[in-house]
Amino acid sequence: MAHCGRRNRSKLLLFFFGVTLVGYLIFSRHNSADVRVTNRREAPGERQLDNKELKKPVYERLPLDLNALGEMGRAVKLNLNGEEKRKEEESIKKHQINTYVSDKVSLHRRLPERWNPLCKELKYDYRSLPTTSVVIAFYNEAWSTLLRTVHSVLETSPDILLKEVVLVDDYSDRAHLKEPLEKYISGLRKVRLIRATKREGLVRARLLGASITTGDVLTFLDCHCECHEGWLEPLLHRIKEEPSAVVCPVIDVIDWNTFEYLGNSGEPQIGGFDWRLVFTWHVIPDYEQKRRRSSIDVIRSPTMAGGLFAVSRNYFHYLGTYDTGMEVWGGENLEFSFRIWQCGGSLEVHPCSHVGHVFPKKAPYSRSKALANSVRAAEVWMDEYKEVYYHRNPPRTTGGLWRCERAEEAPREAGL
Repeated sequence: MAHCGRRNRSKLLLFFFGVTLVGYLIFSRHNSADVRVTNRREAPGERQLDNKELKKPVYERLPLDLNALGEMGRAVKLNLNGEEKRKEEESIKKHQINTYVSDKVSLHRRLPERWNPLCKELKYDYRSLPTTSVVIAFYNEAWSTLLRTVHSVLETSPDILLKEVVLVDDYSDRAHLKEPLEKYISGLRKVRLIRATKREGLVRARLLGASITTGDVLTFLDCHCECHEGWLEPLLHRIKEEPSAVVCPVIDVIDWNTFEYLGNSGEPQIGGFDWRLVFTWHVIPDYEQKRRRSSIDVIRSPTMAGGLFAVSRNYFHYLGTYDTGMEVWGGENLEFSFRIWQCGGSLEVHPCSHVGHVFPKKAPYSRSKALANSVRAAEVWMDEYKEVYYHRNPPRTTGGLWRCERAEEAPREAGL
């Protein structure tokens, strides 16, 4: 009988232990489920909040001052006399841009909206977009135009998307671009400066900058630009959709003399070329208009102007980057355009990405290498059509010796 009691007590203890264990497991699972449900409920709210927060730029713009010169892209027209007029004329002669006026315009000025209204309705998942590094090469650039470019990028680019801005000094010799520039940018987040040890020219300077970047996408800008609100997201979204697309913004004109922003929200133009391999602008052909489903769809372009575009880092290297034999400036835009199309990519203009660009009165430095650069592009990419190019540019202008002696070297030097 005592044995049976002990046995019953053992069963009872085992029963209570089992009930306790089952209760604990049910409670734990219930708590875990609650946590998961709570997290799932909170996640949409967090994503929505984060998306709004993540749209914020690296730096917020300064308060709008409508009385400031050039604000909202207005033209600056000064009535100057004597010494001040002389200073203005000297600035134009030095830079082929009216830097006297530029210096009086805020580095942080705002621009008017100059895009298709439908662009404002586009929504982006900022978490899923690729990041970018912006590379800006310069040579003896004016202080205000260079820094307005930098501040424009920082104040219009979402912080989460911009890895860095890399400034590449292509062996400038002007004092304001030495210690003063280093000191100035040391106070700016995400801005880096790298200096060439000899004059490299645009192509090699850009590659020097690209070599130290960390973003998924490389975005190249000229050193006298101003970015329109929302310029970056369309470029990155398109490259996310199609990694082999090289995407250009619409290039809006900033007047070299008055700094008036002349952008417009109408249909942009696309790039072409003539048989002298000179870049030209063209209206969008009917067949391309019919291909597009919307006025804010990307536009395929035969060539690019060259200064402003975004490309996937991986695809850029797949293409072999630039032809490093290109000297100084000129012709590299057509060479890279031919390379993109003939290597399976597409070159496009995005109507929802606008960047203003100051087109100088004339080139501020020699373009003596532009013709030789065009010869390289013709030899590498144009096959039998290069004969048309040579017909338009006879040997006395292109240099027959280069054609005979260097033609076989060009593809190898171009990285092909």
